[in-house]
Amino acid sequence: MVATTGGSELDHEKRLEDLTGRVVKESTHPIAHGSFGDVWKCRFRQWDRDCEDLEASMLHVAVKSIRIDITNDDPRVRLTRRLLADYHARKQLHHENLLPLLGFSYEFGLLPAMVFPWMHNGSLTTYLEHHFTELTIEKKLRILRQVAAAISYLHSKGIVHGNLTANDILIDSDHNAYVAYDGILKDEESSTPPQPASDIYSFGCIALQVMTGQSPNADVRNDHQDTVPKKPTRPSSPHDADSFWDFIEKCWSDVGRRPSAVDVTSFLGSYHCAS
Repeated sequence: MVATTGGSELDHEKRLEDLTGRVVKESTHPIAHGSFGDVWKCRFRQWDRDCEDLEASMLHVAVKSIRIDITNDDPRVRLTRRLLADYHARKQLHHENLLPLLGFSYEFGLLPAMVFPWMHNGSLTTYLEHHFTELTIEKKLRILRQVAAAISYLHSKGIVHGNLTANDILIDSDHNAYVAYDGILKDEESSTPPQPASDIYSFGCIALQVMTGQSPNADVRNDHQDTVPKKPTRPSSPHDADSFWDFIEKCWSDVGRRPSAVDVTSFLGSYHCAS
């Protein structure tokens, strides 16, 4: 947990903090690129004051910078105000499986960048690539339950993730899953706001990936239309019992027939595999 200027722990339920000057890049290049920004692995100085053990006061964090062409100061000022307002709103979202926003920094371009905790096991995609053979069915279900709980929380707040993939789920050193959601610049990405059913469709894809270790086809991932894209064939894994595959297919059914996030959470909470 990060600490405030006064040296006490940073309570993520408090105000959005300006962390400028306390975040240091670990390399000259970002570790990942997105549509509107880059992700940097950084070190964060926990205390703003002098510290006898500087190294002990440093924690790893991830910084997501915003990359947009800006021609003059007026648009930059307006966009900065909007981003800070969005960051503040994002800061108010609290769930044990939602990646917390620690604060922002002005040292990653013209616009304020978001600072998040560093997740040592990386994305769910990377985690499955390295650990799939070690995962028991209960460990897989635990991940899915945590992701479903975070999505159910967002939906309870009237928020749709809108771009949920295994790359948006991060795994910490204790193998807990966190959904990364920033909600930034969604209006620019699509003229049609995503609906909760879109997150459910995406969750079905993630459930398939967690259970089989195989990523669904690219044409299965995008569900911003009312028609359902081509589905993958049923896997032959012994862990995929009839009831679980039926559940996944319900997530991919017509928009009006998909389960709610609460239904998904309930199903996973009561599901037990005989394997």
